[in-house]
Amino acid sequence: MRKEQIAKRSAYAAIHTALFTAVVFPAVVFPAVVFGQASESTPSSSLSGGGSTFFAVQDPLSNPQLLERVRSASSRFDAKTLPQVPTARQSLDQALSQLRTFLASSPAQGPLWQRFLKLDTIAEELSQPTPNLEVLNDIEKTFRQNYYGLEFAQFVNVRETLSKYVQSQRFGSNPETTFEILRNRLNKLSERMQAPGMLSDANAMHDLAQTVAYLHQGNQLPDVVSSVKRAFSYPNLRVLASGDFLQRRLARPVDESNPVNELILGTTILGQSVLRGVVSPQLLDSPSNAAVRLNLNADFASFNRGYNRSVVLNTQGSANIAASESIALTDYGLASLGDTGVDADLKTVINSIEHRLRIVRKIAAKQAAKQKPLADAIGESRLENRIRSQFHEQLNGQLAEANSKINSLGAPTLSRLGITKPSRSSWSTTDNLAVQWNIQNGVQLAATSSCPLPMESSGVTVQIHQSALGNLLDPILAGRILRSEDMDGYISQFGDAAKGIPRKEEDGPWAITLNGFQPVELHLDDSRIRFRIRTLKLRKEEQGLNKAATIEASYRVEIADGAIQLLRDGDVNVEFSGKEQRGVEAVTLRTFLRNKFEQLFRPELLDKPVRWAERLPDQFKDLQLASLAIDDGWMQLQLR
Repeated sequence: MRKEQIAKRSAYAAIHTALFTAVVFPAVVFPAVVFGQASESTPSSSLSGGGSTFFAVQDPLSNPQLLERVRSASSRFDAKTLPQVPTARQSLDQALSQLRTFLASSPAQGPLWQRFLKLDTIAEELSQPTPNLEVLNDIEKTFRQNYYGLEFAQFVNVRETLSKYVQSQRFGSNPETTFEILRNRLNKLSERMQAPGMLSDANAMHDLAQTVAYLHQGNQLPDVVSSVKRAFSYPNLRVLASGDFLQRRLARPVDESNPVNELILGTTILGQSVLRGVVSPQLLDSPSNAAVRLNLNADFASFNRGYNRSVVLNTQGSANIAASESIALTDYGLASLGDTGVDADLKTVINSIEHRLRIVRKIAAKQAAKQKPLADAIGESRLENRIRSQFHEQLNGQLAEANSKINSLGAPTLSRLGITKPSRSSWSTTDNLAVQWNIQNGVQLAATSSCPLPMESSGVTVQIHQSALGNLLDPILAGRILRSEDMDGYISQFGDAAKGIPRKEEDGPWAITLNGFQPVELHLDDSRIRFRIRTLKLRKEEQGLNKAATIEASYRVEIADGAIQLLRDGDVNVEFSGKEQRGVEAVTLRTFLRNKFEQLFRPELLDKPVRWAERLPDQFKDLQLASLAIDDGWMQLQLR
């Protein structure tokens, strides 16, 4: 870690990168089907007999029992369950002490880490009667960066206990204020729940999610929290593949040559064998974990010489081989079910018998004919056992290699950034396989149902819900302060794909405080992709505005010659809340914000159109994007 020159991770860069990976190409996750932790799977009824199916999406907020719980919420607040500041402080002090001890073991690097993580500033704030929670939250974001070491338990413990301490101060230090805020939010929520169209109201849904988060952080009304989360816990990212597609794409040829060295009924058999055929996948009915049977259909041939004392037998063998073994996507990745089966019908022919004496050759021929049925049975059994063993061992080796690569994919980075691995579920029928993820940490809200868009019965379908992006970025960006002095290191941190917003000397120093809850939102509707960024404060030199603002940009997708580009509809829109909308200072700062974010939300969002095939593994590079649909909070891509 460089002394005093460690560039902070850019929230702008994170936003820009997410626009590309989470919106333009969600299907890049398809090869990594075991990314995330397994969770209870819920097979969707969206697939029925191979045709397209529409959903009638139900409004989960129209549940009268939930509405009654919200209405009666104010009378059920409990001050005893609010987070306790002394308890949170004790945990934080213990974590800080352990981190300082850990850093003291490295005289060279320890002091650099202490300055970088501002441990002295934390101690100074904790010594104050009323700590500055904005400062502490800003430092907590310093712990969420992709630097080696920040995934170690000593750093993670400080990050987590610091976050809980800030929450305890906000919700537990003044119960009356906490309950007044929650009461106002719940009253407003009750009114909105009784009006139609709440699910399509972006502001209403943001307020609902934030209210649920506040209740959870304040340890209040767990019944309301669990009811709302349960209604918004459908997977928000799903990849489906048809059985015929998997058979075409994943079938692989087998061509193996092996030496023969056997001892059967006193005869030593030496030679060479060849196995040629195809291994192809067959989907299985499995409602809890996607399962596939790998079938080997092959022809076996061998050319051998048998030695029994001075007699030599020239033989030829042939067999039709049918072998199979099932694999499933389990909690720990891809695993064999250990049900290896092999069936072989070995047939052998004695082409000639060699010996210098004719009488010996005749005796040997009679003896060979007599023993042939038993010898063939022994040979067939050994052939089946050998193929069974090799098939199972090779499959397990390939699964272990695949799991090792996939399970390590992004894990350290997620840990450093404090992002919980998305939970994963899967299922399969004889016609289709689905792998789905919940990008949903804690009480975050995901989808209310499966994707309602009609889908094709063959090929690959990728579906992403608008909740995925905000849920993914919230731990990194919520409450983060973006400062002009941090901009120079952004490109070195993220490369050209995350240029973000360049710093300009003529702008002078500035700082933007992002909203403390889901500052980045994605809205998918009516064939448009709309990005919304929420801020709380803006400072530019001597000017300042402590008012919330929203920055919005809308895009349409253009597909031409196999390449995708996002084209902006209209201008970047910046709006402040309250009376500050029309003030001179507000106009100046609005222009400043618009100019800054226009460099992020460019008329053509991508530096260059992205070709689909360049983002896929070799065996899928000839896939074509057949269709793309955006509506009702979902984006669906169909590949063939």
